Amino acid sequence: MNEHLGRRTGRYNKSLQLLVVMISVLLLAACASTGDAKKNPIEERAQLRWDSLLAADFDTAYSLYSPGYRSANSRVDFEISQRTRKVAITAAKVISSDCSGDACTVSAVVQYRVGAAMPGVSKWESNSKLEERWVRTEGKWWFVPSE
Repeated sequence: MNEHLGRRTGRYNKSLQLLVVMISVLLLAACASTGDAKKNPIEERAQLRWDSLLAADFDTAYSLYSPGYRSANSRVDFEISQRTRKVAITAAKVISSDCSGDACTVSAVVQYRVGAAMPGVSKWESNSKLEERWVRTEGKWWFVPSE
């Protein structure tokens, strides 16, 4: 009986070892696929602006607009303009950037919702790819709205 128990324990240990190895391989694969690859700083900054707008963190979003925009538009006016838009952004993902010197064009896919878009339709949802302009001044990247 002890011999039979020993074989079972041995199989259990081998199964446990195999399970540990498989979990380790999966964890390593997950780390390799997500990686610590550094994103382009302009794309990170552009995504931060979108994330801040989506979270209604208007202080952070406003701080990413160009100094020229901020000198012409107060923080309060900025928030009012964001809160009173007829188009509600529901998601945004920066997908690429094309830079030349101190200017970049950043592309993003934005999902949005429009209320009462047309008679008989209470809301309309869609997504669109858009391009935004960013400039580098004094070593920092700033969003320049087209408005």
